[in-house]
Amino acid sequence: MTFDQVIWTEKMRAIFADDAPVIHLCGAMGTSKTLVGGLTFFDRVMNAPANVNQFAIIGVSSVLAKRNFVDKADSLYNIHRGLCSEYSDGNKDAAGSHFCIYGKYGKKIVYIAGADNKASYQNILSLDLGGILLDELSALHPDVIREAYGRVQRLAYPGWLITTTNGGNPTQEFYTELVNHATVMFRDTVPKIELDEMVEDRPSEHYYHFNLQDDCPHKTPEQTARLVNSYPVGSFYHYSKILGCRGYAEGALYAKLLGGVQLVNFADLNLNAFEEVVATVDVGASVNGEDDSKSHTIVALGGYTKQYHRVVAIASKKINSIEHRDIITEAEAWLYSYWLKFYGKFKTILIDKADYKLVSTWQNHSRWRGKVSVLGCVKTDKWLCPDLPTRASIKCQLMMQSKQYPTSRIVWCDEQMLKAHRQILEDKDGSELDQADVWQDYADCFSYLILWRLAKILADATRRPQNKIQFY
Repeated sequence: MTFDQVIWTEKMRAIFADDAPVIHLCGAMGTSKTLVGGLTFFDRVMNAPANVNQFAIIGVSSVLAKRNFVDKADSLYNIHRGLCSEYSDGNKDAAGSHFCIYGKYGKKIVYIAGADNKASYQNILSLDLGGILLDELSALHPDVIREAYGRVQRLAYPGWLITTTNGGNPTQEFYTELVNHATVMFRDTVPKIELDEMVEDRPSEHYYHFNLQDDCPHKTPEQTARLVNSYPVGSFYHYSKILGCRGYAEGALYAKLLGGVQLVNFADLNLNAFEEVVATVDVGASVNGEDDSKSHTIVALGGYTKQYHRVVAIASKKINSIEHRDIITEAEAWLYSYWLKFYGKFKTILIDKADYKLVSTWQNHSRWRGKVSVLGCVKTDKWLCPDLPTRASIKCQLMMQSKQYPTSRIVWCDEQMLKAHRQILEDKDGSELDQADVWQDYADCFSYLILWRLAKILADATRRPQNKIQFY
């Protein structure tokens, strides 16, 4: 392919002209994200100042990175072959896998590395790189992404980062730490599931979404139709590859039940409609508050509406303290405003009975002694419902029962609680697969809320009119 054979869309032209220090190209497969990312990368390298001469392309592996950006007919290397040196394999050259671009202000070195080779990518990222292209963000290790982003921020001269990716799991670090913070461009072409997660607090970083309807001028309608039908609707790969959105892992226990669920603003709740409010606590062992791959201490607040018709996940907080007395102080300081709002209805704190010392310490040192009961709560529900083997079955059954109602019997006000349930996987026995991470801690807090009043929740079979004030 030659440069004049590229079919340009308005979005592609906007990206090519965009001078933002960070650009994310996200979306469906086959929509030219790699082509656009490569051309934009080449253009920036070509125009880099004379004192900036080192750049990098990092992919899932060095083989895939070379295939996408060197070997393919529409790669940046082949489209601009006359302006590039011979590609050098790292096995033959001490400098590592690379080629050079003959730029306006001198020769520029482009290193190619794979995230599967830690020594290789760390050696490259330790250089004073003028710019970096990260391919397939969703498949890269978070440390690679963090190091690349940090590297371009630390440079004395303006460094830049271009990324490409299909959709991933909504809680992956590349979303929560990077992509979600960028400003959305071409907003009217971005799916709602993407927009709902965007924080957009970094105006100088830009996010572009590619879809199979607007961004495939090079494909026939038949080719696009074949792509659309290549994965089952609702599957993770349909979300990731066809819609180009964040999706949910195969085997997710609640994802389908929660697919269209929206967060409810706490300010919209009718506090008078609550029957009872409960705080739940799950204790984790992690001492690193930033590491979501490990368990943490979570305190959550939930409630039940009149006649226990609905369960409401109101709010949650990750506790940074480790010692029992410190956990109690931090948790109760956070809970205090809710205790005032729900005065007379907030009467119970439930703690994982496995940490019996925390239960007893809290009972003796609570600021609400005599007003709020502090109790241990078990995770298993066999004593309540022997025909339902696990706490996951209880919640799953409750959600499925909601189909007979105008809206779900579970109301989600807390984003973290909802995110946790969207990614929890199913174990072999149909229960929640305990992955011992922070999301399981959020889920366990919700389990305690369900189990505490399970009999009353399942006993209520009253239909309610579809009226938000009565619901909440």
